[in-house]
Amino acid sequence: MRKLNFILVTFILIIVLLGVEIIIVRNISKYEPQTNVVYARTKIPEKAVINADMLQEKKIDLSMVHSQSVRSIKELIGKKSRVDIEEGEMVLSGKLGPNDEMEQIKITDKNNRLFSVEFKGDQANGWWLMVDQYVDIIYVPNERMKTDNAPDVTALQEQIPDSADITQWKSPSAVKRLRNIRIAALIDEKGKLLKNTDRSTLPKYVSFEVNDSQDEFLAYAKSSGKLEISSIPGK
Repeated sequence: MRKLNFILVTFILIIVLLGVEIIIVRNISKYEPQTNVVYARTKIPEKAVINADMLQEKKIDLSMVHSQSVRSIKELIGKKSRVDIEEGEMVLSGKLGPNDEMEQIKITDKNNRLFSVEFKGDQANGWWLMVDQYVDIIYVPNERMKTDNAPDVTALQEQIPDSADITQWKSPSAVKRLRNIRIAALIDEKGKLLKNTDRSTLPKYVSFEVNDSQDEFLAYAKSSGKLEISSIPGK
C-alpha cells in the first residue's frame, strides 16, 4: 500500500513539474529583449536646435525599433530638425541635420546686404554687443589720407543726418558717424556664428546689415581710416 502511495505521489509530482516546465518554456518563448529609444517629449519645429527638454527615452521591444532610431538623448543635443517632429514621435536620424550645417545670417530688409568688419575689443565696446542690436559706426580717417582719393559721398546724405556739410567727408580730419546700423551677426575667427547666449569664444568680425550706399562708404573707410562701434545699452 505504501509502495502504491509512493508511486502515486511521484506520478503527481512529475505531472506538476511537467506543467511548470511547459509554463516556463512558453513564457520564455514570448520574451523579447528591450532597448532605449528617443522620442519627442514636445513638438519640435522644423529647423529647431534640439535640446534635452524636447526629448525623452523609452524602453521598447527590439522588434519595434526603427533602423534610424536614436538610442541616446546625448546624440541629438545641438542638432537641427529637418522637418517638424510631432510630440510622442520616435526621433529618426533621417529627420535631423548635421551639427556643422552652415547657419544663415538673417536680414530685416531683402534689399539690404551684409558687410563684415574685423574689430579689436577696444573698437567694439569690449565685445558687449548682441545680434539684432543697433549701433553707431564712427569713422576716424588716417591723418595722411589724400583728399583726392575720397569717394563721392553725396549719396550718404540721408544716412548721416547730423552732417550739415556732406563734403566734409573729403577732409582728412573729418570724423563721421553712421547711425542705427543693425548688427546682423557676430563671427569668431573660425567663421562660426556666435549666439547672444554663448560667449565661450570672443567674436572677431561684426557683420552689419547695410544698404548699397553704406557698404560703399564702409569699404572706403576700412582702407583709409579706423572704425569704432558706439552703442547705447539696451538699444
